[in-house]
Amino acid sequence: MSTSANVIEYRIRKNSEIVGYHRENIMCKNHFEDLLKYKPLNKHRIQSFGYDEDEEYWEGKSINLEKYLKNLIPLNSIIREYFKNE
Repeated sequence: MSTSANVIEYRIRKNSEIVGYHRENIMCKNHFEDLLKYKPLNKHRIQSFGYDEDEEYWEGKSINLEKYLKNLIPLNSIIREYFKNE
């Protein structure tokens, strides 16, 4: 099992209500393309959270999901193709 410092959790919200979660291990290949299922993307928000190496809880800033995924275009071919064909 990986340590919690290697894992980033994400909350997905729509209208301030949590509608899903996403989990990424920074030591493994990412799967941010799984977030494309939240339609429409621009009506959802994503917020990272987790625990650091000292097991201290932290939260990132909430951001529009579509904007977040568009920032990943250079890093993820599936996301790149999704927005290319949009």
